[in-house]
Amino acid sequence: MSKRRGMDRRGFIKASAIGLAGVGTTLAAKPAAGGQTAPAGAPKVKSYRALGRTGFKVSDIGIGTSQTFPTEVLKAALDAGVNYFDTGDGYGRGQAERSIGEAIKGRDRGSLFITTKLGLVNQVAAGLAGTADVAGKLDQCLERLQTDYVDCLMLGPQTADSVKNDVYHQAIEELKKQGKVRFSGVGTHGPRTPGQGDSMEKVLLAAVKDGRFDILLFVYNFLQKEPGEQILEAAAKNNIGTTIMKSNPLGRYYDMKNRIEQLKKENQPIDQRLQESMAQMEETAKQAEGFIQKHGLKTPAEIKAAALKFVLANPKVHTLNLAFNTFDDVQNFLALSGAGLSGGEKGLLASYERDCGTLYCRHACGVCEAECPSGVPVNTIMRYNHYFDAQGSERFAMEKYAALDEGARAGACLSCPGWCERACPYGVPVRTLLCMAHSQLTLP
Repeated sequence: MSKRRGMDRRGFIKASAIGLAGVGTTLAAKPAAGGQTAPAGAPKVKSYRALGRTGFKVSDIGIGTSQTFPTEVLKAALDAGVNYFDTGDGYGRGQAERSIGEAIKGRDRGSLFITTKLGLVNQVAAGLAGTADVAGKLDQCLERLQTDYVDCLMLGPQTADSVKNDVYHQAIEELKKQGKVRFSGVGTHGPRTPGQGDSMEKVLLAAVKDGRFDILLFVYNFLQKEPGEQILEAAAKNNIGTTIMKSNPLGRYYDMKNRIEQLKKENQPIDQRLQESMAQMEETAKQAEGFIQKHGLKTPAEIKAAALKFVLANPKVHTLNLAFNTFDDVQNFLALSGAGLSGGEKGLLASYERDCGTLYCRHACGVCEAECPSGVPVNTIMRYNHYFDAQGSERFAMEKYAALDEGARAGACLSCPGWCERACPYGVPVRTLLCMAHSQLTLP
């Protein structure tokens, strides 16, 4: 299993230039023009935005956690001015919250905004848990976070109707009175099971209409604009805070190219259909490589930075949640704070969308799932693969995949004619991606 590398703390303090060296979330230093190194000094947050009706001024770049992150890295981000955390009790089985608790120890709690989520949402929705269960789970979160309250407790509904869940709203009101919760939020990236849930935008627009939620969490990036822009517009009209996840739709070409080469090197037995799909993917990859050469990109740095700037450039976005795994991430993500999107960068993104948009399986889309005769949860599997590829959470992703019922995994895709690909409105080679995800996520 690969290990992520990053600067040590001394290197972080000295480094200053920005660039992306590879795929996923980690950024690496890039020499300035002429081979000269930029002046030493860690970047700081340059922009703070009012988080809707909460009135809290959040850093435009926040920390989005899904696994355990080194406490020293989180401290460095806090020192640089980051003041927003998005986490959950199930991330790393509570370890993400423990890491945050250690990082914020001794700091002014009032200067930070912490959002968490509870894993018993399904039990609440099914009537198997009551307000006392919600309160008990939150107490465990507070203990791990080493704080007396969270700023926002977030619901993760799967349907538009479930945003009205009485147990959740009653619990929120009681917890607010006790001073353990300040605001209510809702976040989703689409249904986890085909046919059992509503689209991300339908759920969140219902939450806006409900009127009791203060903060939203959703997917928004330059290749998946329309649903997010609908939500952003509705949130702005109702003065609701907006936080963004899955902002990076890039890296797929590099991931696929490396994975194809690895499969060939390992001489793994591959059926004829998969060989044909891999050949198709290599052709698409060549197209992406041509794009890179055409635009003179020495690394994916320029396009990755532009992708994140696209999100930050929208004034309706309040904070962009990114995974801070290394000191490199702190250095380079924060160099984007307050940055605008240039005309050249807009053209670069438009060109990428035109030439390489088929490489991105849209988060929270799910259009193709209804056509799958095996009921494969495409959304869920691709999300787990995103954890593996883009967040460096290999073990977590493999464990989540292993927990799926065997019939829900993508093994059936190896011999399928590709109904999902025929249904995809974006031309994504979905079946091929699922086959590769199955190979990558299957525990040995």
